Amino acid sequence: MITKLSRTGSKTVLTDVAVLGSAVRQARKAHGLTQADLAGLAGTGPRFISELERGKVSVELGKVLDVLAVLGLRLLLVEAGAAGEDG
Repeated sequence: MITKLSRTGSKTVLTDVAVLGSAVRQARKAHGLTQADLAGLAGTGPRFISELERGKVSVELGKVLDVLAVLGLRLLLVEAGAAGEDG
C-alpha cells in the first residue's frame, strides 16, 4: 500500500491509516495535548488514541471522527480523479 501525506494549502490527502494517525499525532502535539488529554476531551481512552496514532486499521470510525472534531479537523470525501485532487 502506498503511504503518502501531501498538502494542498491546508488540505492533507490521506491514503493510508498510518498517515491519518500521523496527522492526528501532529495536530495533537500542535495543540499541546497529551494522549490522555485528547482522550478525555474526545470521550475515548488513551489506548484508543495510541492505537489511532500508530495507524491501527481496526479503530472505530465514530471515535475517530470524535477525535478529529476535538482537534478541529474533518474528513472530506472526494471522488477519485476529481478536479483539484493530488492523488
